[in-house]
This record gives sequence, C-alpha cells and structure tokens, in this order.
Amino acid sequence: MGIRFEKDSILNWINEMGKFLRLWVDQWESFDEDKDLTLLKNGYQEYFNIDRAILLNFTEEELKNHTSKNLQIEQIRPLALLFMYDGLLNSDTEEQQNLLQKAKFLLEDVAQQTGNFSFEDFGHLKTIGDHLK
Repeated sequence: MGIRFEKDSILNWINEMGKFLRLWVDQWESFDEDKDLTLLKNGYQEYFNIDRAILLNFTEEELKNHTSKNLQIEQIRPLALLFMYDGLLNSDTEEQQNLLQKAKFLLEDVAQQTGNFSFEDFGHLKTIGDHLK
C-alpha cells in the first residue's frame, strides 16, 4: 500500500489569488482614469466566500472574528491586499478610507499572529498610510 502525495490545496488557492491580484497590480496607475472595478469586487465572493458589502460594514473586531473563524491564516494577507488595491482604485473617498483601514488592520494583525513581517508588507503599510487621512 502506497501513500499518494498531492499538492496542498491551500497553496493552489494562494497561487490563484496571487494571479488575480497581479492582474490588478499590473493595471494600477495612480493618475489613470477610473477603471471598471466589477472584477475586483467579485474577488471577495470568489476567493473568500463573502459579499464585499458585508465585509465593508464589519468593525475591526467583527473582521478579526470573521477571519479567525472562516479563513486560514494564509488567506488573511491576500484579503488585506485585496482591500488595499480595492481602496487604492476606489474613487469614493469614504469607502477608500474604510478599505485602506481594513487592509492596514489585517496586515498588522496577520504579522502579529504569525510573528512574520516582510519589507513588502512594510511598503504596503507605507502606501496605505500615505493615503489614509
């Protein structure tokens, strides 16, 4: 009897989410005209199984509870990055601030939970801080 080794499903999921985010990062330019955000907004449902509107209405405590109960630790950082790029591309100032605040909260929370912090995340937090009022 042999043991069958399969690739980890969470690793496959992270790779797919990375491809999705790269599509948006490559398109993002600070002074471009407004872009169609439909695909980006659908990412919440497709990758995290929750509607974007529900996540936007969460307080930080509710967001932390939701992520700890419904997501694996490896999924929190991609959600934070989705919040960040959604906020950077959003033209509605109030919604932008809400999205960026959630992104900042999740990036700091996942760094604290895992004990890991990267220079890339430091750059993301700097970008977020530059756009927060």
